[in-house]
This record gives sequence, structure tokens and C-alpha cells, in this order.
Amino acid sequence: MKDRFRGLDAQTQLLVALGAAVAAGCIPCLENIVGTARDEGIDEKKLRAAARIGQFVKDQPANHMKAAADRLLGTHLQSAPAAGGCPMEAAGAGGGADVKRTDAQDACGCT
Repeated sequence: MKDRFRGLDAQTQLLVALGAAVAAGCIPCLENIVGTARDEGIDEKKLRAAARIGQFVKDQPANHMKAAADRLLGTHLQSAPAAGGCPMEAAGAGGGADVKRTDAQDACGCT
């Protein structure tokens, strides 16, 4: 990898990029960066550490939002287990009837 940013060597650039790819949720980016980093001989422990840091950075806004919702609305999002599917589908799925997608379901990003 070219030293594109003064003051950051190629290894540091790749580790930062790896963490950023995880935080951004970009699988193609992650695959490319991990391949390049391995080709450069970067230690696997460092790669895993960068991934953990990226995931931590990604999770923090969601954790803070859960705490704010719990405080403001009396929900229990922080203690609730992770949802397995779209909450819009669960809300309308009763008795095995066919459920038509609504605009709200489309807006929630579920596929």
C-alpha cells in the first residue's frame, strides 16, 4: 500500500482502514483490506484488534440511543435481547395470515 498520508505508515493506514470498514459495515471494503493487510504481513492479532475497535465505534451510538430511549420513553431497549427480525413484521404477523408490507415496513429497511 502506498504511503498516502504523511505520518502514517502503510501498516497503520491498513489497520485504520480495517476498523473503518467494520464500523461502516462495508464487506467488500473489509475483504479487500484484509487481503492487502495479510499480503503486507500484518500480524493477525493486530487485524483482529482493529476489527474489534471498529465494531466498538459502530456500536456506541446505538448503545447511547438505547439508553436515551429507555430514559425518555420508559422502554427497556438496553436489557432487551437482540431482535431476530423486522419489528414491523412481528407487529402485523398474527394467526398465520398473509401480511402485506406497508410503507412503514419498506421505510424501516427490512428486506
